[in-house]
Amino acid sequence: MSLFWRKCGLVQYPGRTIGLRRDDRPVASVTHNAVVQLIDGRPVYSASDLVGFLACEHLTALERAALAGLVERPHLDDPELDVLRRRGEQHEERYLETLEAEGRSVIRIALDGSISDHGEQLRAAAAETEHAMATGADVIYQATFFDGTWRGHADFLLRVDASDRPSRWGEYHYEVADTKLARHVKAGAVLQICTYIDMLTAIQGIEPSHLHVVLGGSAGGLRTLRVADYMAYYRLARSRFDAAVGSTAPAASYPPAPSYPEPVEHCEVCRWRLVCDRRWRDDDHLSLVAGISRRQRRALEAR
Repeated sequence: MSLFWRKCGLVQYPGRTIGLRRDDRPVASVTHNAVVQLIDGRPVYSASDLVGFLACEHLTALERAALAGLVERPHLDDPELDVLRRRGEQHEERYLETLEAEGRSVIRIALDGSISDHGEQLRAAAAETEHAMATGADVIYQATFFDGTWRGHADFLLRVDASDRPSRWGEYHYEVADTKLARHVKAGAVLQICTYIDMLTAIQGIEPSHLHVVLGGSAGGLRTLRVADYMAYYRLARSRFDAAVGSTAPAASYPPAPSYPEPVEHCEVCRWRLVCDRRWRDDDHLSLVAGISRRQRRALEAR
């Protein structure tokens, strides 16, 4: 088991991530749907794309096929996910109110709806974020990062005064805080924040020492982790992702080859789940056998 998963309080099994509650019952890790976008005629990736790739490489292959116009991306209409999304927004707003009640100065970053070009929207929001950092605001809400290939939207940037670790603007720098409804920190959340940290570091000229996750539930609270404990794993994951989607990767195809939709926990929230389900049924896939495990399927397929 890698140090990364242990430090997140997670156990990593092939093809799925399981968090442990205090009573040691497994809880499936749910990540957001990844949607690769074309901006300024180029693919632009986000933290969700990276997390989705680690959950299911076939998902990334399907997204590349959709981006190439080989298949239409399905629309996922799930009322339960909509409820969770609204709860997440409310949790985020409560933490914002807490920061304001503490007397911290807050600058809000918003994508300008008056700008019709999505690329220009992102560049304007990213420039506004950098300007807010330069002015030394205590809190930057909905901070936006965009380098032409990767985009990111951190819930909060928190100012840290540190004369021994100055940014390019002075004796302070920023750390990322993201709100999550989960009651414990999940690996996907940490990877997501590491993506923001990578872009933040390039802007402010120094890597922050800590990252923060604002948890939900009755216990809730702020969980602080050391950035240095996770960035090596993030870089490994990022290099794998870059190899899968970069210029040296095989051309997109549909159905993706040689990729196959192996059933994983992420299927529960994936927009492509009905597409993959049809393929399993057409192939009479072993996963349709009630109660069969992935290990048992692999043993049977190897015969």
